[in-house]
Amino acid sequence: MTIQDVLKELTLEEKAALVEGFRFWYTNAIPRLNIPSICLTDGPHGVRKKVEGSDSLSLDRSYPATSFPTAVNVANSWDESLAYRMGQAIAEECLHYGVHVLLGPGLNIKRNPLCGRNFEYYSEDPLLAGVLAGHFIKGVEEKGIAATPKHFALNNSENYRLMGNSVADERAMREIYLKAFEIAISIGKPRAIMCAYNQVNGVFCSENRYLMTDILRNEWGFDGLVMTDWGATHDRLKGLEAGIDLDMPGGIWHNRKQIIEGVRNGSLDIKILDQAVLRVLKLIEGVKDLPREEADFDAHHNLALEIALDSAVLLKNEGLLPLRGERLFIVGELFERMRYQGAGSSVIHPTKLVSPKKAFDDHGVSYDYVKGYSVDTDAVDSDLLEEALQRASAYETVVIFAGLTESYESEGFDRSHMRLPENQVTLIERFIEQGKAIVLVLFGGSPVELPFVDGVKSILHMYLPGQAGGEAARRLLFGEHNPSGRLSETWMKSYEEVPFGSAFSKTPVEYYKENVYVGYRYYDLKPEAILFPFGYGLSYTQFEYDRFQVKRKQDEVIVTLEVTNVGPMDGQEVIQLYVYNNDDSDVFKPVKELKAFKKVFVPKGETRTVELSFSIRDLAYYHKKVKRWVLENGIYKVGIGKNSRDILYVTPVTVEGEPYIKGPYEQSVVNRYRAIAFEGIDEATFIKTIDGRIPPIQRNRNITMETRLAEYESRFFGRLILKMFDYYVKREMKKVQRLPEGPERETRYRNTRFLGHMIRNSSARSLVMSSGGLFSYMFGEALVHIANGRLLKGFKNLLKREKPLPLPCERPLESEGRKERAEEAVNAMSQQDEPTSEENQTD
Repeated sequence: MTIQDVLKELTLEEKAALVEGFRFWYTNAIPRLNIPSICLTDGPHGVRKKVEGSDSLSLDRSYPATSFPTAVNVANSWDESLAYRMGQAIAEECLHYGVHVLLGPGLNIKRNPLCGRNFEYYSEDPLLAGVLAGHFIKGVEEKGIAATPKHFALNNSENYRLMGNSVADERAMREIYLKAFEIAISIGKPRAIMCAYNQVNGVFCSENRYLMTDILRNEWGFDGLVMTDWGATHDRLKGLEAGIDLDMPGGIWHNRKQIIEGVRNGSLDIKILDQAVLRVLKLIEGVKDLPREEADFDAHHNLALEIALDSAVLLKNEGLLPLRGERLFIVGELFERMRYQGAGSSVIHPTKLVSPKKAFDDHGVSYDYVKGYSVDTDAVDSDLLEEALQRASAYETVVIFAGLTESYESEGFDRSHMRLPENQVTLIERFIEQGKAIVLVLFGGSPVELPFVDGVKSILHMYLPGQAGGEAARRLLFGEHNPSGRLSETWMKSYEEVPFGSAFSKTPVEYYKENVYVGYRYYDLKPEAILFPFGYGLSYTQFEYDRFQVKRKQDEVIVTLEVTNVGPMDGQEVIQLYVYNNDDSDVFKPVKELKAFKKVFVPKGETRTVELSFSIRDLAYYHKKVKRWVLENGIYKVGIGKNSRDILYVTPVTVEGEPYIKGPYEQSVVNRYRAIAFEGIDEATFIKTIDGRIPPIQRNRNITMETRLAEYESRFFGRLILKMFDYYVKREMKKVQRLPEGPERETRYRNTRFLGHMIRNSSARSLVMSSGGLFSYMFGEALVHIANGRLLKGFKNLLKREKPLPLPCERPLESEGRKERAEEAVNAMSQQDEPTSEENQTD
């Protein structure tokens, strides 16, 4: 049967089940029509397949899989071939474990360095993010696994991601935040995409037709399935009408019942439901017969090592690196307890784990090591500190391992500052005071402030390098491999230099006042604020550029040049092409933007010819008044450089665009944005960019289904509810503390902390929707009633028992009279006792 034939055979009850998830990680099966259940699983950096029979909400028990370097590392490699190969390897492990749909990659733009999930995203630049994500998707899809780019869209912070409202100019959305998805979808052709939790300009992504249908499907031509993030559903009928096909993780009778009753009473057009069902069936049909294959985990470990080697960034080197053969003095607990992956839904149970200490020991490196600080706290331990300082007295050079620890960055919450842990900063500064020559090895998923940067000789940043990160660090430190990573995000001197940083993630409404001036686009106007620019990275060798030429071939601009390795060892160089925007535009634009890049291997003493190109159409800006991209006439300039601040060649290119179209902004707005780095953006100017639709930051008198649980602290009974959840988290943490030291303890510690943050940053609604059926919708309403002091209503909700219709896999209908039996079941459902409208009211 075709899927159209299957659709005709499905009952309303079965259709409602098909567009909802099952047991957290699966779709619903329809046994009588031989429609199987398919498996979806995290994630972007490795397969997090749950062990059968484990708690659905637990993040701990998953099968061993390769823990690859995180997306920020892949972006630092500037190498799409590595992204592609990583996608293929993860897809092979999906086939190994019977996974059909991979929930990744994550490619939200790094708008602010404090976003707790930045490690899981690629870049501040949409081209770099889109190209690398696109090739990762391509690698996954070519193995038969469906990839799921996420989180669509403007999901750029964690504290309020479940209920927050991202308010932005449509032009900024198109040119920065949506552009990365558009590029990735064009390259990778994914069969699924995941919507974000947050609102965009006042409409939740799970109900946002403009994003999910008008842009994604009608404009970009995406023909796959759109699913919710886990628990992102609000009104299920509005979601279907917006183009959301699959509600995950499902298991919520409230949503399935909405669909059934909606079709019966006419509030949901059956054609809309059928369209979603067809997309689910199409996805199932495309993946259901994938073979189970053995994965080569050793080969994948080696690939993880290769990516870690080529993504590490040498930030500074005053002659101490590569290390020589003498005995080393090493300090810093991250040497033995390496931070190699992020925290949250992308945590992987690694097949093996090589810390720097293990790598040094395995290769017979001679060293003296002391902890110096504890990774379990940021408080200075004077005993550890003094021991490190005393034992270092016999050494001139100190290798310090430092970075962001587990409690500093994670999915579920944003960082509160951009500093390293205080105990690490104190340690480094004390060694500087002693006059030691310091090699600093950093771990972590985001930029940090380095107030001591002038006092250290060399800095090698590993970011979050995956399970082979320790071996990668050893090879890079000793010069067995030449660092070739380049920063995919700007490092500023201090957080004070971040535009509008003081307001970031402080309230549920996030105003994107910087517009298109994100990352280096802003810092090009304020270069004195930069510590390390976008695209920056050093090498153990040197490269020279020559024979720069620019040619036009119809609508394509082609740039060629020669790159010569004039240094002492083989190496890789990243050639970056930026285009300077036309100066005579009546639209504010960034000074320049990345339009092409290429990584090339050049043996020492040799020369390679490099060609880069871009389309003239890539120079267009989005005109929100006429609702299309506009290519302006004018003189643009093509620049080739080593990073966004080190441009070596610049040449003009005359562009013949279209007849003049007046820009979409008032002149006062244009003038203010051109001076953004000096004058900032006032609210009146920002309001004009979003056509006066600025929403207020609402302060509800009462707790609602959308109130963050952390805000329950303001109510007596709300505090009791929080204590109940806190008790559960503390109980789990005590279990973790009783475990022996090792990877399992580390993973469970990380995940329990994550759970604690996630609960407080959840709402009653998101808690219910993400529980996979563990909590009913009435339970969520009960929390709201109790927090507001309506104890009777709350306890009445807790005592009520829902009577959901059995799922098709739980009670398959007999082939004879199946539609009639389904109709009887639906009629019986409508006779069940329901709460009154007053009881359902949640303020």
